[in-house]
Amino acid sequence: MTRTAAPKKSVALNNKLTAIQNRLFERAHAEPMELKFLGIALSNQGIIGNALYANPNMMPLPLQRCEHLKSLSSRQVAILTACFFASFYKTVANSESQTLVSNMAAAEKLFDPYSDEYMILHQETSEEMDHIWTFRAAYNMVARETGTSEPFDAPGFFRGVVGSIPQRDYNSIDTQFTLTEEHLRILELLQKNGGLQVLLNEMKQGGRDFRYRVQHFLIGDAMRLLPSNEVLALGLGGLWLLIRYIANVDLKQAESYLFADQEKFNYEPLAYSINQGHLHDEARHFTTSFDIGLALYQAASPEAQAFIRELTRMTIEDYIKGQFLIFPEMLDADKKGILTVTLHSCKQILTMALSHPELSDKQTNIDDLMASWGQMEWPMKLPPFGAGLLTQKRWRYIAQQYERIRKAMNFDFDASNLGNLLQRYHDILARENLTDVFTLA
Repeated sequence: MTRTAAPKKSVALNNKLTAIQNRLFERAHAEPMELKFLGIALSNQGIIGNALYANPNMMPLPLQRCEHLKSLSSRQVAILTACFFASFYKTVANSESQTLVSNMAAAEKLFDPYSDEYMILHQETSEEMDHIWTFRAAYNMVARETGTSEPFDAPGFFRGVVGSIPQRDYNSIDTQFTLTEEHLRILELLQKNGGLQVLLNEMKQGGRDFRYRVQHFLIGDAMRLLPSNEVLALGLGGLWLLIRYIANVDLKQAESYLFADQEKFNYEPLAYSINQGHLHDEARHFTTSFDIGLALYQAASPEAQAFIRELTRMTIEDYIKGQFLIFPEMLDADKKGILTVTLHSCKQILTMALSHPELSDKQTNIDDLMASWGQMEWPMKLPPFGAGLLTQKRWRYIAQQYERIRKAMNFDFDASNLGNLLQRYHDILARENLTDVFTLA
């Protein structure tokens, strides 16, 4: 007996897009390119010698200004960069875990099974599983060597750990999913006329924590619970990929410079290879996020497009409010109970590194150390060299990519929300070259 598949409305994508993505995937995998073997080798090797696991200027630490950090030996700096590498990719892995759920939910609801469109997301999901395994192996090695007890599980980008976040909101994040009355009410609103506007108003009024909790549900489990035609009309697949694109921008701007200035530094070969392999995979994922995300957004109802547009704007602004800060501003925010992701990473790196036996002579109270940084004089400018130049490059790249999505979706940022950070955003966009000092608005 021949089984007839149930009819399903599949979103038709531009054939050129699917052909390019599948060709790039086949070219990338013409030879074995999984990262797991690198993770295994790194785990077996451990932290050895003075080779660096990242560019020191990429670490969120004032290495050239803090006397305590300047006193670290080459070996101790190497350990510090290993902790940075492990912490950085731990956050990436915990964010990619959401991709496993959301990619497959979008593929199953919006595309014909095993079609070229379906397989793009299927292929990327397979790669993400490889990444997560590899990053966990690297983290476990560093945790073993340092003796830290900090678990690998942590909230990622899609839980709202982006930019700057009130400490109370961060503390309330729950990485475990349970279907609650709140979720059932959201599903009811999604199926009502005018429900999206009601939900949007509630998300704005409910605060940052509530907004990300709802958004996380929309880009994952809500897609799995709703029928295909509603997922399409609501544009939930588009919302997922556009939010993923914003996260891709943040990841790429950091990862691309993680091993910058190779002529100046002696980098650990396995760590470098993991970084490069992941960069190559994510370059294709980056294209998927924008192009397919935009196509699914455009296929949604007008009401859904307005909803997605507003959530996209608010999410980008959340990122900007952390990305375009300089170190003393992050320290000041910390005093006010605002956690910036960069400074939070700084604390994690130091905590892990100071647990290593070879830093026993550098023990210090991290809170006191960071408080001393707040007493320093910090110029309101970025020089065209060292960490200042890397920051300029990263900011310009971020702004260029955000402009791309802003223009494609036709929205403006809220100047009252971003304040002087929006001026920094525009100023860095206007720079034709980065050979001069960048004065901060």
